[in-house]
Amino acid sequence: MTQPSQLEVLLDQARNAWARGEHDAAMALWREGAEAGEPQCAFNLGVLLDEGRYLPRDPLEAAQWYQRSAEAGFPDAAFNLAVLFEQGDGLEANPNEAARWFHIAAERGNAQAMFNLGLKFDEGRGLPQDPEQAAQWYLLAAEAGEGRGAANLARLFAMGEGMERSDVSAFKWYAIAAEMGVASAARHRERVARELSPDERLHAGERAQEWLRNQAQAKAAPRLQ
Repeated sequence: MTQPSQLEVLLDQARNAWARGEHDAAMALWREGAEAGEPQCAFNLGVLLDEGRYLPRDPLEAAQWYQRSAEAGFPDAAFNLAVLFEQGDGLEANPNEAARWFHIAAERGNAQAMFNLGLKFDEGRGLPQDPEQAAQWYLLAAEAGEGRGAANLARLFAMGEGMERSDVSAFKWYAIAAEMGVASAARHRERVARELSPDERLHAGERAQEWLRNQAQAKAAPRLQ
């Protein structure tokens, strides 16, 4: 069995200190780890500076730690950095940089980043408007567990943007989004249902349930470590 590295030991010590309520000790360890290049420590320090709950809020310094963590491969740091660029919070607002960091986070598996990248292609903010690309990222977001991706994919099917218009597919994806907890999805599903025959509604509902079952099975499947 491989022995944990010094930085891994430090990270565990910080987590344990935080769990015991020893916040100052944990933050000191996270800063030490961040300065040594440990990406989780850098991310945690960035979050503390971003939220301003346990440290004075400093979104500019938070962005610096997020960037160091993201450059070391930590996807959630890339997402949070993208949000700061998107909002112009501590940094000059830059939709192009936001899109770049959303893309990095999405490529590394962050579901929220996949959704936000789809939104940027959908709306043409920071990226050229491209409904086909938007649909692809919304689908990936839905597959990664982001219900808003399913809801926006349904809207594209309902409007015929980026793909052939299909009320059956729109019903399917709104049904999926509703099951994933998107509050408005059931209302939109019922609106689309008015355009469908009873057989089409049944078929669309079966397709939605099949997709949800397949997703659940994929998540439950054991993975070799």
